[in-house]
Amino acid sequence: MKVISFLNVKGGVAKTTSCVNVAAELGRQGEKVLIIDLDPQSNATKYLNVYNPSTKGTYELLAGEDVPIQGTIYKNLWIVPANINLIMSEGEILADTKKARETRLKKWLNSKKEDSFDYILIDCPPSLGMLSINALAASDYVIVPLKIDKFALDGFEYLMGSIQGINEEFNDKLKLLGILITMDRATTINREIKQELKDELGNILFKQTIRDNVDVIKSTFNSTPVVYFNSRANASKDYKSFVEEMQQCLI
Repeated sequence: MKVISFLNVKGGVAKTTSCVNVAAELGRQGEKVLIIDLDPQSNATKYLNVYNPSTKGTYELLAGEDVPIQGTIYKNLWIVPANINLIMSEGEILADTKKARETRLKKWLNSKKEDSFDYILIDCPPSLGMLSINALAASDYVIVPLKIDKFALDGFEYLMGSIQGINEEFNDKLKLLGILITMDRATTINREIKQELKDELGNILFKQTIRDNVDVIKSTFNSTPVVYFNSRANASKDYKSFVEEMQQCLI
């Protein structure tokens, strides 16, 4: 079982889109995959069309309740959903001095090992608060989605420092798997910035990027991962190639 967090402190970088479509593509390939939605915006849950404010999910999980794993209509894909209640988790965890704060998700995952998923993908919020700390403490790897713009690396050093801190304090298995460029465009400025990123980041930058594609937007409105919505779309082809590259990195 491989546990991978999708995390960036910046929003709008296709973090949730990447988490859900990587999970869906892995499922299509026969892997058994669980998504854990730790983002109070609940976009991964909504993307898979399973949002329900009355369904128990990650809020209850972090509060110590036993939470059922929910199936989806997609092959080999399950989810622990989020809803609006998750907004309250951050403050409640910090206020609770009786239980460990940083390892609640890790303990829950350890209790579910008999479910034997091949992959567990965690959609983190765009911040480094207690929710993301729980995700990192439970993960083997981190993937950082990155949108090409002038401020692409803003907060990156802070993020890397936080990953290192979690590694030292709570999870010595945690590793940065790589940085995934999303919403890629065939423009001169994009090529220039990508080259600068390659020069600065080297091998931690995945070779495969995800092209900017209107079908991704359409797929979110249809609550259907783009790899199912249109398997011939550029983004679908890119996610398939990325999954192959990611799996090679995990060998």
